Amino acid sequence: MASLACALLEDGVADDAVARVEPVTAARTARHFLFLQGLPGPFFRRLGAALRDEGALVSRINFNGGDWLDWPGPGAIAYRGTPADWPRWLEGFVDDRRITDIIVFGDLRPIHRAARVLADRRGLGFVTFEEGYLRPNHVTMERGGVNGHSSFPRSLHAVRLIADRAGALGEAVPVENRFRRRAGEATLYYAATHAAAPIFRHYRTHRHASPLREGAAWVRRYARRWAERRASRDALAGLAGRPFFLFPLQLEGDAQITAHSPFASMRDAVVQVLDAFRNAPPDVALLVKQHPLDPDVDNWRGFVTDRAATLGLSDRVAFIERFDLMPLLRVARGVVTVNSSVGPLALAAGVPVKVLGTAIYDVPGVTAAVPLDAFWRAPPPVDTGAFDIFCRALRAKSLINGGFHSEAALDLLVRNAVARLRDR
Repeated sequence: MASLACALLEDGVADDAVARVEPVTAARTARHFLFLQGLPGPFFRRLGAALRDEGALVSRINFNGGDWLDWPGPGAIAYRGTPADWPRWLEGFVDDRRITDIIVFGDLRPIHRAARVLADRRGLGFVTFEEGYLRPNHVTMERGGVNGHSSFPRSLHAVRLIADRAGALGEAVPVENRFRRRAGEATLYYAATHAAAPIFRHYRTHRHASPLREGAAWVRRYARRWAERRASRDALAGLAGRPFFLFPLQLEGDAQITAHSPFASMRDAVVQVLDAFRNAPPDVALLVKQHPLDPDVDNWRGFVTDRAATLGLSDRVAFIERFDLMPLLRVARGVVTVNSSVGPLALAAGVPVKVLGTAIYDVPGVTAAVPLDAFWRAPPPVDTGAFDIFCRALRAKSLINGGFHSEAALDLLVRNAVARLRDR
């Protein structure tokens, strides 16, 4: 990756503290899309190229070496200024380039929050991509924010109106998302970010842990993967024949927790759920499942088992790192979640869901609108008709068919994203 820093220097990225903004002299009638940070990988670059082929103007701002590796040009420049200077610099860039639309992945990164404030003030299009609300065949694409900031209605009546207007929707094309590809793209991205850190010296990651800590944690998880599988199988064997609720963990530091829930952290959520579980019927167990993309910087097994022991729940709380989700959902009595994407999967399987945070699928009549203590005792059944209406409305308004982590899925995603953007 040392050659990356040399390439950046040759491209003039390091000439100034902040790359110069040069006005665009192309036709003023064309839409001009500005891309900020995306998911590691080529999606934003390919989407930008497809929009350019449609006749649009496209620009990209890179904030670190990983961004530059994913999109080295054309149309890409570097921002090397401070976070404090970013809003003012962005405003000048938007004015000089006559930007009409800003595209981001996730609306809660600090640089994206400032961009959304500017877009709202100027009446610009602001499009947010995220992992799909309904997985694995969809990606979230919303005008404005996502999740707790989504404009998607939270009443079943309003959801039904959207579904009725959408009419019949065709079946989604199944897509394949390959974990090895995702892991490889992320590894290259963070290696490039580290290599170019002296050039982008003001950049600060939005993630919970540094890339070095995460990388070391992933190495540890890989080394103990067989031990994790054995421990998970043993934990499930201990639940044989017992009714249980599933509590899927989410990533520590995720904006889903810090911005869209009443909890300060995922650990705080675990503490409160375990504490509440003391009021559950004594014959019921709680199965806590680690997030599949968690590098385990925080040692979740140790934290959960220690907390359960402190509360006298060791014989009723089990923890697993690795196990296929769907077999668990087929036998779970219910799912308790902050706002995980496991929620819609559970509802699709007919499993009642209790949401503790703010989730786009937390619609009365779809999820359980009862206190947690009552949910432990008698989870209300899922209204499958209401959930079907919700899914059709969500697909029509907030989702596009495709995926990030295989060639076929990415090609489908780009085509559908361009069509949706063209419809504005």
